[in-house]
Amino acid sequence: MRYIKYHMELHQLQTSYLPDQDRLLVKFSFAEKSSDGAPSGRQEIHLLFTRRTSMKFWPALLEAMTKQVRMSKPGAAHASSEIVQMEHEASLAAMQEGGVFNKPYESNVDGWPLGKDALLPVDIQFHVHATAPFRMEFVVDGGKNFEVAMGSRLLHGFCKLFQDAVEKADWGFTLEMTSSTPEAPPAHLLN
Repeated sequence: MRYIKYHMELHQLQTSYLPDQDRLLVKFSFAEKSSDGAPSGRQEIHLLFTRRTSMKFWPALLEAMTKQVRMSKPGAAHASSEIVQMEHEASLAAMQEGGVFNKPYESNVDGWPLGKDALLPVDIQFHVHATAPFRMEFVVDGGKNFEVAMGSRLLHGFCKLFQDAVEKADWGFTLEMTSSTPEAPPAHLLN
C-alpha cells in the first residue's frame, strides 16, 4: 500500500458534479509544511464518487460521526444523533458567518502525490477516537490509499459540500444529517 508519508495540512475542499461522467469529484487540497512549519507548496488529490459509492458512504459516515460523539460524550450517548445534528448546524452557521463557503477554490497546484488522475475509492474506512480528529481512509485499487483528518467544523463543512453535490447530481435521493432509524435510549436511562 502507498500512503502519503509526509505531513500535509488540509487546506481546502471542493465537491462538484461531473454530468459527463455522472460522478462527484471531490478535491482535497493540502498545504505542505516544511520542517520549520512554513508552507512549502500545495498538493491535490482528487476522488470520484459514483452514485452507488455515495449511497454507501453517507450512512457509514453518519454512523462513524455518531460513534465519535458516543465515545467523547458517554453521558449523552442516547442522544448522539441529535448532538451530531446540533454540531452540524452550529458548524455551518460559524462557517457561513466567517465567509468560508464564499472563498473561491484556489486552483494553483504544485503537485499531485498520487497522480493527476482522479481516484475511485473501493472502500472508505473511518477511524474515530474520543479526543482525536475524525479520520477517513480512502482505499483505492493499486494501493494509492490516503487518509484525511478533519476537526469537527471542517468535517461538517465537508458534509454540507457533499450534500450539495449529491443534490446537484439529482440521483433521486437526498443526504440528511439524521439517521433514518431513531436510536433508543440505553436501558439504564429508562424508568
